[in-house]
Amino acid sequence: MIQANTFTSELLFAKDIPTCVQLIQANFEELQHHSELIDQWFTQRIVHNPWQTSLAGIGVGIRHHGRLIACRAIFAQPWWLQGRSTVIAFCANTAVDRNYRGQGLASLLMEASSQLAHLTGSTTAGAITQKAYNKLSYQAIGGTDNDFYRLRSCYSGSAVKHFGKYLGVGVGRLLNIGLQLRERRHKPSQRFYLQAPRRCGQTFDELWQRARNGYGSCLERSSAYLNWRLFDAPTCPLKLSALRDDDGLLRAYAIWHATEFPGAIRMAVLRDLFCPVEDETSIQALLYLLINNWRASGISWISLEVSAPHLTEIFAGNGYEWVPSRGNRYYIHSDTPLDDHTLAHWFRSGLDGDYFDLPFK
Repeated sequence: MIQANTFTSELLFAKDIPTCVQLIQANFEELQHHSELIDQWFTQRIVHNPWQTSLAGIGVGIRHHGRLIACRAIFAQPWWLQGRSTVIAFCANTAVDRNYRGQGLASLLMEASSQLAHLTGSTTAGAITQKAYNKLSYQAIGGTDNDFYRLRSCYSGSAVKHFGKYLGVGVGRLLNIGLQLRERRHKPSQRFYLQAPRRCGQTFDELWQRARNGYGSCLERSSAYLNWRLFDAPTCPLKLSALRDDDGLLRAYAIWHATEFPGAIRMAVLRDLFCPVEDETSIQALLYLLINNWRASGISWISLEVSAPHLTEIFAGNGYEWVPSRGNRYYIHSDTPLDDHTLAHWFRSGLDGDYFDLPFK
């Protein structure tokens, strides 16, 4: 237990969740009328988390005269790190009572949360927060940028918006021809097809076993984790697209969601793309089929929010548009030093943390 003036930091447990929900709701304007979303997050990500017992608690909090005035929720994720299975403590949903801000309590929470596991992860895009992480010996992952990419997949929505329904459909089809020609050079020479599994079974475990040694650091992608994350305890609706070859072998898969913007504009957000790092054929085939499927369904834009050196090379080589970020997506704290190669090749996926986990339309 750490004391700083009249503030005391301590571990939080399941019994503290209702108080955490109230604190988060009261101090985030966008959530003040949506306590059910916060409660759902704690229930799905922590209470029903099969790996949570690996951590000493469900987060850290700060009390002032016995009242909880700051909290940081922490959920467990199974992790593959330098050839071994471990658990990472991932921090999310940090809240400080607005009446106590500016007193260094967030830094106190960061310091306390780094004691819960051998490896702690978090995300931030704030310059002030990043300085605090650096001061507390957290390491930045992925340099100063997220390596996100995007591309236009369809003009139909924009054409309808500008020219009306009937003329817009025709104009959109003409404009889409250029996009189809762009993708044609990536068309796979062998036959692949996509499936939309409703559960992950043995073939997903076999793919994980085949691929994992190519990754110095990544989230575990066993069927147990994928089923829990996608189907048993989701916090937002995600879609799974599995790539199989002509023999039916699972070669790769993608996890994504679609979101909507005003003016009939829809975006597909790629949150995960997993396969053996050396299997560029499968990566290109998966991208080709996904992009064509998204175009056929009228999705206007694609955001590729998954990053690793081998993927960055492919995205850039395919001519996708690089999207500058606002800062490091990840910070980690390890009680034993990690080698430079592991840090440089850290596989970053939209499944790792909960920076997107709100319900999407």
